[in-house]
Amino acid sequence: MSTLVGIEEAIDRLPDLDVDQLAEWLERRRARKSSRHVSAPEPQFLERARQIWGDRPSGLALSELVSRSRA
Repeated sequence: MSTLVGIEEAIDRLPDLDVDQLAEWLERRRARKSSRHVSAPEPQFLERARQIWGDRPSGLALSELVSRSRA
């Protein structure tokens, strides 16, 4: 029973009460795993840039700055 198909077949043979217990166990396990992998929210680069420089900052366009940095 090392494959997903084998596990599914074994679950199909379980009594309903055992399936319910298995489902509860899986939910608890999923909750524990997800609480360990709390990721930070993605930074809002554009919003932060607008807060600092406004909608139309003076100077060169971003594309020009990137092009120059690659040279």
